[in-house]
Amino acid sequence: MEGIVFPEEREVIRIKVKKCEGLMQPEYRKFAVDPQITSYEVLRHTLRRAFHLQSDFTISYLSHDSEGQEVWLSLLSDWDLDAAFISSSHPYLRLRVDARPFEDGPMPNNMKVRLKRRFSLMPKSKPSIVEFTGHKVLDDWDIISSKDTPEPVPHPVVPNVPNNRQKPQAAPLRRSLFSSVQTTLTRMTQVLSFNDTKEEEDEKPMKPALSDTEFHSFLDESGRLIRPEDLRLRIYHGGVDPALRKVVWRHLLNVYPAGMGGKERMDYMKRKANEYLKLKAKFLAQDTEEAQFVKNMVKKDVLRTDRTLDFFAVPDDHPNITALSNILTTFALTHPDVSYCQGMSDFASPLLVTMRDEAQAYVCFCALMNRIKPNFMLDGEAMTHKFQHLTELMHCVAPEFTEYLYKQQAEDLFFCYRWMLLELKREFAYYDALRMLEVMWSSLPPSPPQKDLELIDNVALMANLSIARYPYNEADRRQKGRRSSSSSNQSISPKSRDHRMSNRRGRRRTSSSASDKEDGNHNSMVDGRGSRLPSKDAEPKSTKRTTQQITHGSSSSTHSNGKSSLVPNGPKAAIPNGELPSPARSPMVFKKQLNGLSMSSLPPPDKFGYGNPFMLFLCLTILLQHQDIVMREQMDYNDIAMHFDKHVRKHNVNKVLNKARTLFAEYLKAQLQKSASSNGSGPNQC
Repeated sequence: MEGIVFPEEREVIRIKVKKCEGLMQPEYRKFAVDPQITSYEVLRHTLRRAFHLQSDFTISYLSHDSEGQEVWLSLLSDWDLDAAFISSSHPYLRLRVDARPFEDGPMPNNMKVRLKRRFSLMPKSKPSIVEFTGHKVLDDWDIISSKDTPEPVPHPVVPNVPNNRQKPQAAPLRRSLFSSVQTTLTRMTQVLSFNDTKEEEDEKPMKPALSDTEFHSFLDESGRLIRPEDLRLRIYHGGVDPALRKVVWRHLLNVYPAGMGGKERMDYMKRKANEYLKLKAKFLAQDTEEAQFVKNMVKKDVLRTDRTLDFFAVPDDHPNITALSNILTTFALTHPDVSYCQGMSDFASPLLVTMRDEAQAYVCFCALMNRIKPNFMLDGEAMTHKFQHLTELMHCVAPEFTEYLYKQQAEDLFFCYRWMLLELKREFAYYDALRMLEVMWSSLPPSPPQKDLELIDNVALMANLSIARYPYNEADRRQKGRRSSSSSNQSISPKSRDHRMSNRRGRRRTSSSASDKEDGNHNSMVDGRGSRLPSKDAEPKSTKRTTQQITHGSSSSTHSNGKSSLVPNGPKAAIPNGELPSPARSPMVFKKQLNGLSMSSLPPPDKFGYGNPFMLFLCLTILLQHQDIVMREQMDYNDIAMHFDKHVRKHNVNKVLNKARTLFAEYLKAQLQKSASSNGSGPNQC
């Protein structure tokens, strides 16, 4: 049906742009954008870079009037952009950019130019300008000749006579007024500067970023990393210099086996790069139904991943876009137990931008997916634990806010789904998100591969698990989900299970939108709010990180054997059967379940947050920063979800990191005290 734009078709808007500049030959560009994150300012920035525009310019889009005639409409705001996306983007949106040339040379002597801004629509003496397209436009500026400008009238010279009545006594009054205004401004400046100083302290990083000289202090003469825990602690407090990320990130992501020297690491990466090229050539050449299904899903997401970034603000067939697609498709086909899910492109994008090499980015992506792939598994176990732990943490730190969320039926915190699935990558500006990610990775214990980093899951391929991953065999997939859930004495609702299967088809979005709200979905990453994922005890890898180091800073020490202390397994959280409180339960039952929770009663770091506890404190910090406005405005579930969607990529990374570090240190200190108490007087009773 022509003229109808379905939500699936608007996930990516294809745009064709024509640039006109005087008598010069028109230029054309084609690209695609994500309408959920593309604002008017972002579009202007993209067009300015695409055409290398140095002067001001106007934007208009092609639409149709009530009679079906083509008409160019001005695009001046986010409202106009939304209208263009909704009404004029099928099959693509046509834009026109009119550049305004400016004079670089001196003005003629017989012409005096004055630019005057028009703030009202007063009638003009000269006729309207009609462009070649036939629509009328109003000038934003007037050019006035010297005839229109009256000559300045010279001030009369007052003779210097001792007659006080001829000289007004205005100077003392002006000096008095100026003095009063200056005093007021000085006081206001002092107050504002005090507040600014306090905010600046909150926004300052704890330490400067890791430099090249500091990094080499953690290596021996052969380039072997000899103090991996200390390196991570240093990065945790200050991040990494952007020029060093390509090298340091491989250590944070556990790419290298332990004990490798500099020359060995170079040979290792060359070997792994060649291995990837062979895998890509083999698996991308497949033309099966499964392979085509994966390729279509990946392509759909790649075309809308970080397209406002310079690296990806390129045509759809650019090598940068192709490289990202190759990485994700190769991984999905070589790891059929995980395959591809929406959100994986958000993890691959920073790696490709940082490494600037497709093969090296794939190696790092495989290392990262070894840790985060439970986020994308069908059983939903990892995400269930993260929601449960975040709820418990919220009750420990902000019980009033937790009770308020319960009254609004938002205690499940499903509006935080995107945060935990993507590890907050979209909640900060792009390069701020890179620093947040590296700080988060540094909070985890080193876990290098024993022998070699696997770039392909041969076990899954041998077992032919890909049969259960695609829509033409959904019965097998449902049966597999039932067996997985029944093994833990948990049940998974068909509604939730069907939603996760639709996720594998790329239909799940990572941010709420107006269409989601109209359809009744509070968060399009979650199928409504009526179903929960199954919950069972997780067994992540043990934490080998010294919690004293993070709690007390760089002045902490390790054990005499040179190894970091292992945080013992503490008691489980004080929630019966590890279940999340249900909305159907009464407030008294909800309070009783969470009653008595404290930092010491939370799960230990190797289990808290499914092995990534610091991420929970980042989520907690963002929630606390918006607690006052959420409660003051009496926001319900939809309002809260929309409120945080408006703050995508707008959070202050320094404020969030500094506060999260403080809260995390309190948690680790409580865990150490609990551990000492347990070792000295038997098991700790919650």
